[in-house]
Amino acid sequence: MKRSLKNKLMIGAAGVMTLIALQGCKDSSKPNIEVIQDMMESPAIKPQEYDEESPNHSGMRVPPEGTQPVGFIPYKYAKDVAGAARNQNPMAGDMSEDSLKVGLKYYQTNCAVCHGSKGEGGEKMPVGEKMALKPPSLYSAKITGWTDGQIYHVITMGQGVMGPYASHIPQKYRWQVVNYVRHLQKESK
Repeated sequence: MKRSLKNKLMIGAAGVMTLIALQGCKDSSKPNIEVIQDMMESPAIKPQEYDEESPNHSGMRVPPEGTQPVGFIPYKYAKDVAGAARNQNPMAGDMSEDSLKVGLKYYQTNCAVCHGSKGEGGEKMPVGEKMALKPPSLYSAKITGWTDGQIYHVITMGQGVMGPYASHIPQKYRWQVVNYVRHLQKESK
């Protein structure tokens, strides 16, 4: 008798489980019931969209002050120009094709507009010729006499009327831009 009661309970439990499983197979033409509103379709705002609730009415948000990207290493020579001159290029002499391609890419994108595609200087460039202070040729005695650390420092922090390019050229590629500048200087000789 105990065995038949146990079997009946097992069959009943299996039936209940089957009913629960079949509950998910209901008519798909009926919409889901949303327990929490906007959970299935959250109101997304595109960066260039007007946002009524934003202080500047722009969907684009400025990161909170003091935030840094993952893997960011602060530039320790930001206010130490003499220290920057002694900063050693960890990729010194790396004139491999891959390294020069990366340097060329960032140079053409960020530097060539003012300094020229071959580093010839600003007076020959459409943007540079309109500037009161012409961007210098990368072949000038001043720049060829700089250490790699000084070139890296100018790319990172800017100098004179040139603004900093730290936010334009990722940290890991700036030394490759320095190497590309050195490559241009060697080709000009």
